[in-house]
Order: sequence, then structure tokens, then C-alpha cells
Amino acid sequence: MEKVALITGASSGLGEAIAKVFKEKGFRVIGVCRSKPNIEVDRWLKADIALDGIYKELMSKVKEEFGRLDVLVNAAGKGNYATWEEFDDAGIRDLFELNFFALVNITCAFLPLLKESKGTIVNIASIAGRKYIPCMGPYCATKHSVAAFSGSLRAEVKGTGVKVINVSPGHIKTGFSKHSLGPREFPYIPDFGSSASGLAQRLYKAYKYNWRSFTYPRIYNVFILAAHIFPRFYDWASRRTWKLDRENKDYIISESSRATAEATAEAESDQAPRL
Repeated sequence: MEKVALITGASSGLGEAIAKVFKEKGFRVIGVCRSKPNIEVDRWLKADIALDGIYKELMSKVKEEFGRLDVLVNAAGKGNYATWEEFDDAGIRDLFELNFFALVNITCAFLPLLKESKGTIVNIASIAGRKYIPCMGPYCATKHSVAAFSGSLRAEVKGTGVKVINVSPGHIKTGFSKHSLGPREFPYIPDFGSSASGLAQRLYKAYKYNWRSFTYPRIYNVFILAAHIFPRFYDWASRRTWKLDRENKDYIISESSRATAEATAEAESDQAPRL
């Protein structure tokens, strides 16, 4: 019997690349996304997974049409580049709805099918879930949550045959940054030769050999370690990357100018003739 893989966010980026690899490996692939995938899939379920209750409907359709699920890949997500001060409550909640709550709800809905097949859950977290990044605080928080969910779920399903893999991608040219929200522009960061197809191939290897987690590209493990060992240098380097130091300099200059103007005005006031 052919195995079945369901990939959220399969219409573009990492989700599309992952769907393509599993299709090439002989899986029947279900793509769950709002836009029709550019690649051939066995079933496209048009859905906004952040909508309340949609996961129950998706599970019913998959069970009715395919009768099983062997691999669930939670690849849907979005970014928002802004400082905490620039974020509002609605923006933070919006990020968590898709990046975390939708992922948790879909996973829990499909757990019964995955237990039957002794299947695999793959959660696409991020390097941002393993270290903090300025101007990406809420996004980091969602990905930290995904990593925590992966680890705790792995312990809970031990003995059922279900496997859980947590994936931490670094910067990969997929168009993700261009479609992200927020007032900040994503800075130039080298991709170190990474690609969506490269991550997809590595993910399939992780599935085949039952890895617990992996980072792609692996060079980011060095950066994560350096951030822990040299936190002050990491703060300085990341602030420069996002040009926050330049903003502070402008702020300091403007504050200094204002203070000088106030002092001058006060001195002139003292020298003015009193009536």
C-alpha cells in the first residue's frame, strides 16, 4: 500500500520543495494550502489552516479519501519584521495563530491516524527558535514554541510508534522574506549555498533514518554556539545587521540637539530684561 504524506504550505517555498521530494519517493502527497500548488500533488485541499476548527474538517477528508496518513509535515508559516515596540497585540497573535496554534491543532487532530500507521510528524521550526534575533522577537517566540512542542510531544508519544522531527532551517532563498509583514526590511544574509530542495532532501533523509532534529545548513550550529559563548558580541553584531545602532545614534544626536536648544533658550531667558 502506498504511503501518504500531508504537507501544509505546499504551494511555495519549503513546503513545495518537500512535497516534490516525497512525491518523487513514491508517496501519495496531499497539499494543504490556500493557493494551488505549482507541482503535481495527489490531492489539493484548499484551506486556511489558521481558521478555527478547519483541522477537524481536514482530518475527516483525509481519513475518508485516503484511509491513512504516514507523514505529516507542518511547513506553513509566515514572518513579521519589527521591534517589539513596533508590534501591536493583534500582530503578535496573528503570528502565533499560524506558526504555532494551527500547527498544534493539525498535529493533534491527525495523531490517531499517525498512531495507526506508526507515522512521522515533521515540524518546520527555525534557527530563530534556537536563538533570539532583534526585529524578529515575536517570530522567534513562535518558533521557540514549535521546538518545545516537538520535544514534549516526542516524549508523550514514545511507545506508540510515532516519530517527531524538529527542523531548524536558517536563511534560505525561498521568497519567504519578501512575503513577510512588518516595517523592517530583512537585511542581507548569505545563504551559504543552501536551497529549498537541499533542505527537502535532508528532511527525507531525517525521515528515513528517524532523526530527532537537524539544522540546515549545518554552519548555523556554529553561530548558535557562538551566540551562547559570546552573547555581548552577538548582540553587537545582530544590532549592526539590523542597523539598530544607526537608529540609536540618530536618536542620541537628536536628544543632544534638543537638550542644547533647551539650555540655550533657558540661558537667553535668564539674560532677558525683567519687568
